[in-house]
Amino acid sequence: MSDIFVINLEASVDRRDNIARQLNTLKLPFHIFPAVNGHKEQHPLFDLYDDQLSQQYRGKSLSRGQLGCYASHYLLWQKCVENDKPIIILEDDALIYSEPFMEFISILPTLDPSIECLRLFDNKRRAFSSWPIIEQKGLSIHKFTRGHMSTTGYYLTPNGAKKLLTHSTRWYMAVDIYMDRFWINQVECYGTVPACLTNDPKFDSEIGYGSKTKRSMYCRLKRETFNLFELCRREYHNTCFRIGMHKKK
Repeated sequence: MSDIFVINLEASVDRRDNIARQLNTLKLPFHIFPAVNGHKEQHPLFDLYDDQLSQQYRGKSLSRGQLGCYASHYLLWQKCVENDKPIIILEDDALIYSEPFMEFISILPTLDPSIECLRLFDNKRRAFSSWPIIEQKGLSIHKFTRGHMSTTGYYLTPNGAKKLLTHSTRWYMAVDIYMDRFWINQVECYGTVPACLTNDPKFDSEIGYGSKTKRSMYCRLKRETFNLFELCRREYHNTCFRIGMHKKK
């Protein structure tokens, strides 16, 4: 079975105990991975952050918590490549749906290697569509037209990790938004249906969000142009994916 890594801040004892209790109940071994605390440390990886690009494309800066979150996931992508085997990454506020999660664990040995990253949580977008790629008895794997807007939990292969690292030389978006840009990082957006987990509502976010700044008309125009360009590239990618699937049939 793939190693399970739980991202957890040392001070977040309640979260650590909560996720540990769930995994122990399912008799699944796991590793606690020390999260980078962006509020309290200046990690070397923060040098990859480009605030000018963040302001240009997003109209705001990433918070220290968002930088710490990005660094924590980035370090696990590196570990996945170093270990040269797939891993499962969970954040410590994950609420596991036992039945689909164990079904997912059971299909791992036969999972198609083309599935390089698999979101295990609910898609939080207001509008999206998906269609089945692999259909199992109790769990299907879908291709999603839009990313899930979170990093609560996902399965990742070394090839997928290499791609995420290769296209992450400058940080200017939160890590979940970066991962959702599958037309850029070349890691296709797959997810399980039904979802295997979600965010536990009893825990508030520890990340915090960047402060907005007043943007000039020029900056706002550039941001809207960027968003439109992103939309076009995403739709083009999804269309090509559908055409490719149709040809395979």
